[in-house]
Amino acid sequence: MRRTTACLRMFSVLFLSLAGATAGAQTPEAADEPGRWTRIGPEGGVVAALAAAPSRPTRVYAGLPGGGVYRSIDGGASWTFAGTGLGQSLISGLAVDAAQPGTVYVATDAGLFRTEDGGASWLCLELPTQIGTDGSVVTADPRRSGIVYVTPADGGQLLASSNRGRTWRVLDVPAEEAPFSLAIDPESPDTLYAGTFISGVFKSTDAGAHWKVVTGGLRPAVTRVSAVAVDPRRPQTVFFSTPGGGVYRSTDGGGHWTKTSTGLPAAADIKALAIDPYNSSVFAGSAHDGVFRSSDGGLHWRPADAGLADLSVNTLIATTGAVFAGSPSGLAVSRNRAATWQGAHGIRGLSITSLVADSQEPPRLYAFGGNRLHTSESPGAGWTRLPLPDIDGHGPVGPVAVHPDDPQHVELGYVGLIAHSHDGGHSWSGHFAVPCIFFPTQILIDPSADTVYTSGAGSYLSCGPNPHCFSYKFDPAGSGQVICVTNPPVDPEGVDVRALDPADPSHLFGGLNGLYQSLDAGATWSLLSIRIDPSAVLVDPVQREKLYVAPGDHGVLRSVDGGVTWQTSTGLPTNTYVLSLAIDPGHPSTLYAATSFAVYRSTDSGATWKPLGTGLEEVMVAQIALDPRDPRILYAATFGGGVMRLRL
Repeated sequence: MRRTTACLRMFSVLFLSLAGATAGAQTPEAADEPGRWTRIGPEGGVVAALAAAPSRPTRVYAGLPGGGVYRSIDGGASWTFAGTGLGQSLISGLAVDAAQPGTVYVATDAGLFRTEDGGASWLCLELPTQIGTDGSVVTADPRRSGIVYVTPADGGQLLASSNRGRTWRVLDVPAEEAPFSLAIDPESPDTLYAGTFISGVFKSTDAGAHWKVVTGGLRPAVTRVSAVAVDPRRPQTVFFSTPGGGVYRSTDGGGHWTKTSTGLPAAADIKALAIDPYNSSVFAGSAHDGVFRSSDGGLHWRPADAGLADLSVNTLIATTGAVFAGSPSGLAVSRNRAATWQGAHGIRGLSITSLVADSQEPPRLYAFGGNRLHTSESPGAGWTRLPLPDIDGHGPVGPVAVHPDDPQHVELGYVGLIAHSHDGGHSWSGHFAVPCIFFPTQILIDPSADTVYTSGAGSYLSCGPNPHCFSYKFDPAGSGQVICVTNPPVDPEGVDVRALDPADPSHLFGGLNGLYQSLDAGATWSLLSIRIDPSAVLVDPVQREKLYVAPGDHGVLRSVDGGVTWQTSTGLPTNTYVLSLAIDPGHPSTLYAATSFAVYRSTDSGATWKPLGTGLEEVMVAQIALDPRDPRILYAATFGGGVMRLRL
């Protein structure tokens, strides 16, 4: 049979509804390793998969799409990163071997991986067919070591291995699609239950060789199944849940089913089920309403979300010592059977889209991601989530900017507007509208006049009858008006303001099918180069005629004559988009450039570049920022790793 290696190092850019640690939550300071990027928080991240070792229930693993794998060896009290070698992959499933707590399988969009050392290293497994890129399920036999199942991309199939993934059998499931959930009878492990999203629940009593649908007799018909669970103490008792349809129970191994949703919200969207191995209590995790518990076999349910910071539950597991709930904002742990919950500590897998450091000593970091803003008074030692109220029905989308001379003055992008704070983000005192910009992408502050420039991605629908606009200027000390930054000779829709000269903030640089500059705060513009449309612009703080631009996927260009002529550089990968630039103000010949997958440094004014540091292999870089007080410290905002720090 043809074998396929699908272990591709790919990463789908996510616009995930990510959240973070609760307000006031403190993260123990991460220990820096010389030459390696260190995850310093904030805590949290989308937890989509959980698994505990059957032979050692205190060994628990958590999988984050785009954020890697984390491991706890103390029943969830602390967590460490265990995803080195998985690359920038989207994790959808986890399973642990029955006898070997360090043997773990992880299903990703890049293939199926196995570790035999608790996540210190990972091996990509060869499969007879590719697994699904939109969420494969992997399940290990809870009693027999080495047996593992995974759902492939092709509908109606299941892959099975009895030797830890060295060889595979293709099992046919009489369904239109691959199973969405898989459960194994712990007393009779040849008995499998497969939940599908179109065809209901199937059962096999011969390890997947033959299947029959066991929900066909339900009236009205139930075909969409979100989760299946088997009671480990009474394996003839089986549960399945449906999106918007509640929970069903069978006490005869799927022969007959009864809807058991008393106490659940109407049309409850149950996404996960877990059963207490000690007393058969049942836990149900919903998409919007938190966790529910039943202590009478699913007949009646009560809310069980006291202390649960996020009521959107992705996944649940129950061990002999704790219950774990994974959500879009992180992981919660309960040690009293879901009576109360606490946030897990050590998982740093947020996706941060905007990062800035203020001018205080020590500098305060602001990190925005997943519609939440976090701040750290002592970078890496602790983070606090700041309040972000909706404004005129709009929510925050970033980015965040801090006034260069006033660290209490913070600007934050919302959908169609920019909000102001004058107390370090603890309250928001006003805003101005940017009607043609649906998602702001850059905020610049002129410290000499408190003028704010905003650029971003627009939506014609948000403009109404007005022409489109790429950048807005708000001048509170002058006219108090919000105006479009236009460039009529080039385009009546304006320019995209990309940077300002810190020594002369009225000197602006913009892009719109070319590189432009303005010497009068955007009133008029002149063309510097029609061939350069920069994603980032830097001005040398000492030699102001020296400019650096990142022109899309052409590395970094340098000009020593104010943009009249340009020189190329070497050392950056070809056809790679440079997202962010930074310059050391004390040693302006030292620059930093970030692509999605690496950070580079130049010590010769951008002529040559070399990769900088290790540890970014499992994340995607969004932005870099140099510590304003200590240029030996560089920060990176990442997708899947939160804020990362490198000590130079």
